[in-house]
Amino acid sequence: MIRQCRGILLFEVLDIRNSLAIFWGILIACMALSYGIQLSTGGNLTVSSGMAVYIFSSIAGFLTVKETYPFSIKMGATRRNYYVTTSLFLLMLALFMAASHTVLIMVLEAMEAFGPGELKLFYLSMILESEFPYLTNFYVDTAICFFLQAMFFVLGSIFYRFGLLGGYAAIGLAAVLLFIPAVRDEFIAVIFKFGGEQALAYHGGLMGVGALLLVLGWFILIGAAAKSVMTR
Repeated sequence: MIRQCRGILLFEVLDIRNSLAIFWGILIACMALSYGIQLSTGGNLTVSSGMAVYIFSSIAGFLTVKETYPFSIKMGATRRNYYVTTSLFLLMLALFMAASHTVLIMVLEAMEAFGPGELKLFYLSMILESEFPYLTNFYVDTAICFFLQAMFFVLGSIFYRFGLLGGYAAIGLAAVLLFIPAVRDEFIAVIFKFGGEQALAYHGGLMGVGALLLVLGWFILIGAAAKSVMTR
């Protein structure tokens, strides 16, 4: 079991390696270009990289099933080993994305402090006004990235097993729920709580919700074939 899980984990890491290199290369290049433009113009510039990190995490979670599940099953991996390993992989990916983003923020803030320009950074943990902003940012980014990866992994599992009809039905159901006033108001209230006094606790709960979503995803994939509905 351990050898099989190690093989699956290695395959998933190698599968996403190029995508990670391209993403971070483009993001760093954009930040460097923004800094260069700010230096040349001499004005004020506010940049934010958090949204790009969250979008990439969502896409990575969605594509994980399609990219890794068929190959792993065809190579003899059990569904249980695949799911346990993939859950660990998503957590590791969230930690990596959060750590990389925090390091990028530290570098940009150092450039802001010692550079001649007025480069301003905005990242989500700034609104929490923590005594340890970088550690808080790492924690917040880990929670958000893991939740998004888990949520979109489940959505990708629905598309994989039930095809376009099942996937769009799930998206439509979520959209309909948000149109219900009581659900919409509660959803907005919860969103604002992530910037309140109990924000750190809510982000911890967000990771718990992500773990529950992965448990739900297990029941979706447990009977899925090696080929998705769309390719059969």
